[in-house]
Amino acid sequence: MQNPAPDETLLLNARSEFLAHGVVESGGVSKEIERSWRRCVENGMEAGTQVRTEILTRQELLVKQEAHQLLLSQARPEMESLNEQISHTRSVIVLTDPQGFILHSQGNSEFLDDAQRVALIPGSSWQESLRGTNAIGTALVERSAMTVQGAEHFLERNHVLACSAVPILSARNQVMGTLDVSTDASMPQQHTLALVRMSAQMIENRLFTASHEGAYSLHFHARPEFIGTLWEGIAIFDERHRLVALNRSGQFQLGMTHEEMEDSLFSELFASRPETLMQASQANSMITPLYTAREARLYARIELRQPLAARNARVSSASASKRHCPASLQMLNTGDPRVARVISQVELVVNQDIPILIEGETGAGKELFARAIHEASDRSQGPWVAVNCAALPEGLIEAELFGYEEGAFTGARRKGSPGKLEQADGGTLFLDEIGDMPLALQARLLRVLQERSVTPLGSTKSKPVNFALLSATNQKLREKVESGEFRRDLYYRLNGLTVTLPALRQRQDLPGLVKTILHTENAAGKAIDQDVTTLFKAHPWPGNIRQLHNVLRTALALSGTAPISMMHLTQDFLDDMENAAEDDAAPSLTSLTAEAIKAAMQAHAGNVSAVARQLGISRNTLYRRMRAMNLV
Repeated sequence: MQNPAPDETLLLNARSEFLAHGVVESGGVSKEIERSWRRCVENGMEAGTQVRTEILTRQELLVKQEAHQLLLSQARPEMESLNEQISHTRSVIVLTDPQGFILHSQGNSEFLDDAQRVALIPGSSWQESLRGTNAIGTALVERSAMTVQGAEHFLERNHVLACSAVPILSARNQVMGTLDVSTDASMPQQHTLALVRMSAQMIENRLFTASHEGAYSLHFHARPEFIGTLWEGIAIFDERHRLVALNRSGQFQLGMTHEEMEDSLFSELFASRPETLMQASQANSMITPLYTAREARLYARIELRQPLAARNARVSSASASKRHCPASLQMLNTGDPRVARVISQVELVVNQDIPILIEGETGAGKELFARAIHEASDRSQGPWVAVNCAALPEGLIEAELFGYEEGAFTGARRKGSPGKLEQADGGTLFLDEIGDMPLALQARLLRVLQERSVTPLGSTKSKPVNFALLSATNQKLREKVESGEFRRDLYYRLNGLTVTLPALRQRQDLPGLVKTILHTENAAGKAIDQDVTTLFKAHPWPGNIRQLHNVLRTALALSGTAPISMMHLTQDFLDDMENAAEDDAAPSLTSLTAEAIKAAMQAHAGNVSAVARQLGISRNTLYRRMRAMNLV
């Protein structure tokens, strides 16, 4: 369930009463949180004790990741998409197995201390019996979506976190894992759980279609515009038109469980003939009306399917190329003269075997620009392999990049595994956040670039590789070279051409960018209120184009068929505007003394929201000032 944002004073009072007397007053916390607190006490857990840390060894993690390879392969693209939507917040996205062990994580963990950061890396466990009340572990126990914020966590060590987790379920309602977003408890959580729900549903649909054999799949919904979205029903039939599998959305729409429908014929479920739908669907994937056996009208489209082995082989090879590129160099040229100049430079060298280094702030569109370069090159039909050098899990970096042979270490996959560098052969290798690559790996990478060959771990044989090289950074690499943090020889190997993408606040093409983003989201005719447009022009956009895209994507989801208005903008986005105004008026904040904050906190019994309103600043600004004054 969606927990309402807890009132801080009410929550703290309920927590104190429970820890002292084992009683929770009605409305103090949700029933799910209360049940979890009681389980923690029954397990002998004390709120102030150190968090129990259980982390898998490298070999144990590899074995677990191998066991859940299908889940990982289907979840990663959706995690990347979700990360793009919330990248301007301090958040970590986590995927776990059914026992609560983290299989994969990504995002910004700078708001955590070292111990908390370790707790969110692959291999860590968030079982409720180990970590107390938390979104992942409690969602697994309750088998429902959970948000656990601040002091709702049973263990005090976790009060810095606000977490939203959703179980990922199979068509037969078995828990496959969880998807979680963990963020700074001081950040607004207005829409986080809704976004996690949508991403988890997309993962479920991807898992469903990747897990079942069948001759064709039927995609249906009561509203035609929902076909192709995460809400569509999906039914898979064999060549004899017998039902093989039905996803959870389809079960809900047809009002029957998977078991009730198993082995049903198409003609027993629907009034139409599948051959008729197939003919219509062959013509530009046409969506046609479809009546159920109970005479309820739906809309549907049929897609022919390849055998499972062929699809899995395609998914395996496509995993290197991620998802379809949503832009070209021409599409990215939306009217800013600096961007137009960069594009013209790139077009001159794109097929000249010249490495390109893309500089720009976080969110300025470096990866999208790199992907557009790949699409414009002669290698566009080859693989696209993107490596985030800042997100490679420690201990697995070499195996990820260079691959390994069978028996290279305990738990290694049978027959070994090719690394990212080998996967890029014949296509393009994109090294994102190259400035964060460890020095030891820089030396190995330089050797690969010089010799055009790669040696997997546990092997003595080199394999030739041939790829175009693109890299990106939000840092000043030349300064890192001078400080000894980045190899000079590698730097000159990477920057055959260096281009800089301007920050969004420096660009002159905001209306064109908005129009392009709406087009990529299939909302080209979407109306936007004038006050929203005015706010967009004045906003500082600290998250750059990524933030603009995410704001529009979320607003589209919240607005439905109505024009995008101020009520469809998230609070953290509005806070950015408020914080920028406060920064401009910084001298007026100098009178905000520690004594004034203490007095306001006392007057409002520690309610941070009420204190911020009294002082005329945002919660985020208040937290920053309190930290600067050592009041928290």
